[in-house]
Amino acid sequence: MQDSRTVKPRSFILACCVLGLVACAPPPKASLYAPTKKISADDYETILSRWTRSDRVYQGLDSKMFVTATFHAPELRRAFAIAFPEIYGHGGSITRRELVDLTGDVEQFHNFFVSAYTADEKWNDLAMPDSIWHMSLIGSEDVAVEASSIEIIRIDANLRAVYPYIGRFDRAYLVRFPLTDPMHRLVLEPKSTSANLRIASALGVASMVWELIPSPGQQTAPAASPSP
Repeated sequence: MQDSRTVKPRSFILACCVLGLVACAPPPKASLYAPTKKISADDYETILSRWTRSDRVYQGLDSKMFVTATFHAPELRRAFAIAFPEIYGHGGSITRRELVDLTGDVEQFHNFFVSAYTADEKWNDLAMPDSIWHMSLIGSEDVAVEASSIEIIRIDANLRAVYPYIGRFDRAYLVRFPLTDPMHRLVLEPKSTSANLRIASALGVASMVWELIPSPGQQTAPAASPSP
């Protein structure tokens, strides 16, 4: 008989794999455009890691913030719908709204799930109007926007299954950024090569960067030969 002490829940194993991939392996490039290949439920771990980044804020040797964020890209939404029908079908209202139904104006923003721990609990106040933290999204063309809304989310078993990296003392947030800045410039264009989610305060700066694959129609064309 297998020793029960050696059995680890699937969510624990998945969390370790995701954090290991995020922390140790070079971050994989990702495409903001709908996936072209068929996705199975077994792909969720890989796709989650592709759209998840982590960073830590220190002052000297003192840790101030540990933060992990997942970009709700079309590929992640597709993988979630396939891997977790029992969650969005039975009570997972947040994940159903954000990743499957896309109700309201969800698609009018760049959306992120953020899980954060701070050494002092009162610093974990990202959703407060007077938060010490300032959140921004910066594209590769240096167009930057501030968060339109930050919503604190109650952590439950469903949420931990979808985002297994959530720590015991974390707080979870849904963060929305507008698609354009006040000058109506797109933050992330079809030709964009990166997206940087930046969380800054007097305590330090967390920077989570996704290297992006430009839209196929935006690949750099070879230079034309000079006319004779």
